[in-house]
Amino acid sequence: MASASGQRTAVRYVAESAFGVAAGTTFKALRFTDVGLNLAKATYQSNEIRADRHRVDLRHGMRSVGGDLGFELSVATFDDFLEAALGGTWQSVTSGALSLEADADGDTYLRTAGSFLTDGFLPGDEVAASGFTQAGNNGRARVVAVTALALTVDKALTDEAAGAGRTVALVGKRLKSGTVLRTFAVERAFTDVNQYLLYRGCAVDDFKLSVKPEEIVTGTFTFLGKDMVQAGASHAASVTPPGTHSPFDAFTGSLMEGGAVVANVTSLELDVSNGRSVKGVIGHNSPQEIHEGGFEVSGSLSAYFSDATLLNRFLDEEESSLELLLLDSNGTDFHRLRVPRLKYTGGDLDNPKEGPVVQTLPFTALLDAASGAALVYQRSNP
Repeated sequence: MASASGQRTAVRYVAESAFGVAAGTTFKALRFTDVGLNLAKATYQSNEIRADRHRVDLRHGMRSVGGDLGFELSVATFDDFLEAALGGTWQSVTSGALSLEADADGDTYLRTAGSFLTDGFLPGDEVAASGFTQAGNNGRARVVAVTALALTVDKALTDEAAGAGRTVALVGKRLKSGTVLRTFAVERAFTDVNQYLLYRGCAVDDFKLSVKPEEIVTGTFTFLGKDMVQAGASHAASVTPPGTHSPFDAFTGSLMEGGAVVANVTSLELDVSNGRSVKGVIGHNSPQEIHEGGFEVSGSLSAYFSDATLLNRFLDEEESSLELLLLDSNGTDFHRLRVPRLKYTGGDLDNPKEGPVVQTLPFTALLDAASGAALVYQRSNP
């Protein structure tokens, strides 16, 4: 009898309309490096005391689902799971067609009515302007500061009087940490032996990201959920192929700490935790809902020790920020992650026998008043 081969395994998913109920049969295929999603059962043992010293009974209890999905981060592949991990909603941000002015003195787009703040622009956003007569005033730029009537960017603008039909819009979409709970049905398809395991009611509990020089950016989604159904045929009537972009690497992006580019970083580890849990109820052998916990963002930054700038952030309990830009190999698409407010909780120095001294600074993200979030995530794809 043939056995299942790891290379013949597929993973696909569909969003749920209610807990444990798939919203249709059109699944989306996933790219992954490993998968450890499994069904678990609690067990209950009899405590009866017997003269023959043997255990007389054992019963299976509540069923639940848990496990990890390992991946290499790329554009247009994990948007749904990123949205679920942060508990937010991907949103577009635009000024709409306005009479906008370009001010070269402050590299600022100006308006006389409405509000960039009300539109939803934030510092760190990558935006694209259009409709200006001066070509250099159009195109992409990173937002440095936002007020109601002014949007300051990081590129040189040319003075241009106000004119109608001009727009500044977020490139792609943006996601902020929030309180929306989303669940999925996830199928592991062992295609060579026609075995299909459908894990229902799966919520993303943890999201981890690892960025290191000269390596592909990797991560893990950790799920917990309701139960599993086995079948000899796929639960999907059709499967949408995954994105085809190359995985991100660390050397074609940039990292900003405290608003300045840091060139000597050796690694960045990011950990998003939702503290979600499942509990049993009388009359059911599987959970009936996901219970929410606190949203936490933590991680660690490692860098060569060249001066006391980073170390003093920890010593002086100084608040800072992190911004990671990951560029696609096509030179256009990107993911941009921002931790707008954080505190370092350590400042360890590794003193090797040979080679550079590395400082490691664990951090915890805090709620940022301007964005109303602890983590902001922008993608270039619409």
